Amino acid sequence: MDRKAACLAQADACRARAQSDPANSDYWIEESIKWLERAIDPTGGLSMTFETKDEQVTADGAVAPSASSDDRSSSG
Repeated sequence: MDRKAACLAQADACRARAQSDPANSDYWIEESIKWLERAIDPTGGLSMTFETKDEQVTADGAVAPSASSDDRSSSG
């Protein structure tokens, strides 16, 4: 089952739960809407942020700044 079909199935389950649990119907309808939005969102509702820096991570996990082009050109 692909991601979109899985999201739609979860939305259906939430709608069914809303019908069988009238006391919490609003909650289950909101959950169903969230799953429907995930189904149409190409990223699946996830967002990612990437940041790039001129740094290298050493084997022990420490961050060491990489040599800049100025440092490399003046060493020879």
